[in-house]
Amino acid sequence: MFSKPVILIIVLILLLTFYLVIRFGAGKKKDIEESKRLSTYLFGVRILIIILAVVGLILWFFL
Repeated sequence: MFSKPVILIIVLILLLTFYLVIRFGAGKKKDIEESKRLSTYLFGVRILIIILAVVGLILWFFL
């Protein structure tokens, strides 16, 4: 199995990859800036990623 630091790095890399895929799938930067709906969507995605990272970090500390 993996050690604790490796697990944390893997989780953070997966979350970063998840965000980048959604961000690039949303369109060009100009399109995002012009669309309030896309901006709100990406803000929600960022909040979700932060929540998942915090929960992962908490679980990592206690396991």
